[in-house]
Parts: sequence; C-alpha cells; structure tokens
Amino acid sequence: MSLFPSSLNDPAGSTILLSVKPRFTDLVVTGEKRVEFRRTAPAAEVGIIVVYASAPTSAIVAMVPVQQTVYTSIKKLWGLSRDLYGGLTRNGLRDYFADRDNGFTFLLGDVRVYPKPLRPDSIVHDFRAPQSFCYLSPAEIGRAVKLLSVQKRT
Repeated sequence: MSLFPSSLNDPAGSTILLSVKPRFTDLVVTGEKRVEFRRTAPAAEVGIIVVYASAPTSAIVAMVPVQQTVYTSIKKLWGLSRDLYGGLTRNGLRDYFADRDNGFTFLLGDVRVYPKPLRPDSIVHDFRAPQSFCYLSPAEIGRAVKLLSVQKRT
C-alpha cells in the first residue's frame, strides 16, 4: 500500500513549486481552500503543486495534486471560489483580476502536509523564491516526496 495518493506517484503533468501568501497557505494546509487562483497559467499542464509559503514564512509546507485546471471568466471563477472556497471575497477576486476578463485556477485535491515546514534548499539547490512558480526537476520531486509527511488533512 502506498503512503501517497496515486496522483502523487504518477502525476498527469508537471510538478511546480508555487509561491503562496502565508494567509492562504494556512487555508490550503487545513483543506479549507480548495482553489488556487493565478493570473497566468504555466506553459505545461500541472499535476502536482509543492506549496511554498512566501515571506515571512519562507518555507515549503505541503504537496497537493491538481484535480483540474480551469481557465474561464472572472464571474465563473467567483462561482468556484464561493462553492469551493477560494479564500477571497468577491471584491478581492475582482481586484486580483482587475485588468483581465478571464482568469485561471487550480482545483486542489487532498493536501499532504509536511510534519514541519521545510527549508526550500532541502529540495531545490540554490533556491530563490519564485515570483509565482517554478518547475521542479525529477531529482527535486524525489526529494520533495521523500520528505513528505503521510499526514493527511481534509
């Protein structure tokens, strides 16, 4: 029996390290936040997100499979946020996508939480916090999975 969901063993798509503000990473870790909004989509399909809580936390806190990637109108994104909890108010969502007609979101699967936050250089050599995200190499993915807790939050 695997310690990880099958989607973490054989992800359909790339694995990215995603910078997320700490107030939102707390909601992702507890499983309350089920959607993660982005203004632009990665070039490659994403199967797994390694969640990096940006400053002042500056640590890797979780790993989560992507159930679906959605690119749609801001109105429809608000519906997803309301139904699946995106952590933003309607005005907050509008402000985030102020100069756009459409937006992009990841629908998040079951979160796997690290037993304690990880220093990013334990996974990524010469780590520099990405503005939004960076792709992980197979070696980096291996380190991320090896360090992952079997603790599950739903």
